[in-house]
Amino acid sequence: YSSYKSHCTVKGLIGIAPSGAISFISALYGGSISDRQLVIESGLLPLLSNIPPGKNVMADRGFEIQDLLVKPQLILNLPPFKGSKASMPVADVIKTQKIASVRIHVERAIGRVKSRFHIFDKDIPLTVLGSINQMWSICCMLSNLFGPLIIENKN
Repeated sequence: YSSYKSHCTVKGLIGIAPSGAISFISALYGGSISDRQLVIESGLLPLLSNIPPGKNVMADRGFEIQDLLVKPQLILNLPPFKGSKASMPVADVIKTQKIASVRIHVERAIGRVKSRFHIFDKDIPLTVLGSINQMWSICCMLSNLFGPLIIENKN
């Protein structure tokens, strides 16, 4: 139960390929699951071992999972934290801007799933709760058919 939303919530994890296509879809879990536990339980970690060492994995600020990426030798790319400082160092501002320029594509992919089908942008009736994982997976897969999320600039 989410006191913020005043409803029971679910949380899922999707992975986005550099092209913008959704390439990983987790099952849905109770909304109180931590981001770290979601990564562990989702089945993503064994798949990450197929990525060549030294590659970057992008995540949002809440995903404190660097220690889980040591074995596959991947680099966790998180936006820098401002912390208690009045402002960020210039290098962190530049890093944040670079991450944000790529992160927008992740937000667009999530937005497609949540709003294109108008299933996950409102309350979900209890009568469909038994099928919610299938609905989530299908919406994620279908969203890949709407054309490119990232349009290459040919100039």
